[in-house]
Amino acid sequence: MEINYNSKHSNKSIIITPKTDPIYHNLHHLQNIATWKDHRLELVEIPRGLIEVLQNAGLTVEKILNDEPSSIAEKLGIDSYVGEIIFKETKKAVSKINLNLLIN
Repeated sequence: MEINYNSKHSNKSIIITPKTDPIYHNLHHLQNIATWKDHRLELVEIPRGLIEVLQNAGLTVEKILNDEPSSIAEKLGIDSYVGEIIFKETKKAVSKINLNLLIN
């Protein structure tokens, strides 16, 4: 479907894909992926705002631990030493969780 948007200063068209279009389903699926957040990150002892940045970037505990701290920093656009802190604190939190699972 195409909607023409006319105003005094512009003549633009907005194209809206129907729900039957495969593109709609791909975009809808990607939107759902982007909104999923790894709530295990809340167990990492770093500021709440930084946890939200990690979640909004789609990072998970596994992605953090399988990546280099400098790569994490680059993805988030932060200083490399903060990437190192994120990596170390995530590793520490996972170790605590695993230890608690073994004890209980």
